[in-house]
Amino acid sequence: MKRLVVIMLCMAAFHAQAQEETGVIKTNPLGWFAGQFQFGYEHFLSENVSVQLIPGGIFHAGSVSINDSIVGFFETYSATRTGFIVIPEFRYYLGDVAPDGLYIAPFARYRSVTTKVDEDDQSSEKRNAMGGGFVLGYQYQLANGLTGEVFLGPQLKSVNTTPTGAYEQYDEDVFDDVQGSSIRFGITIGFGI
Repeated sequence: MKRLVVIMLCMAAFHAQAQEETGVIKTNPLGWFAGQFQFGYEHFLSENVSVQLIPGGIFHAGSVSINDSIVGFFETYSATRTGFIVIPEFRYYLGDVAPDGLYIAPFARYRSVTTKVDEDDQSSEKRNAMGGGFVLGYQYQLANGLTGEVFLGPQLKSVNTTPTGAYEQYDEDVFDDVQGSSIRFGITIGFGI
């Protein structure tokens, strides 16, 4: 009987601790493969409403192919990309209690990246992309405060590009941010605090 009481008290304490969580610290591991390292925080405002801020740093060393209008073919160069991204988001959980269940979330997005060609320190391209949209997602609680999430939705963005050096002669952009509409998708893993 004493063991049962102790087990019930432990379960009640664990449940009370879970109820006191005010947010989730999270990251998007898909971005790591693209050199985009994002870590953020979702804060619960009520049972169905939360706000989230996901900032991140961008660093990627690789190669870029550029269409040279003078020569008429693509050339490949070693390049380094550096920059940052910030995504604020407002979430409404549809009939579920945050952070568990189906949600809809309007968001804004700002990304600034500079690409420098390694062979020529004078050639670079700076691209700023600003936009927004909404995602439909599902977040679920795993064991011991861990969370998992998947989301997908449309976004619109405006892109401003500033080339310097040899980049000024190229017709095609080398960035993955394109003017207009696109799809935002991803997964996150997190831990409730």
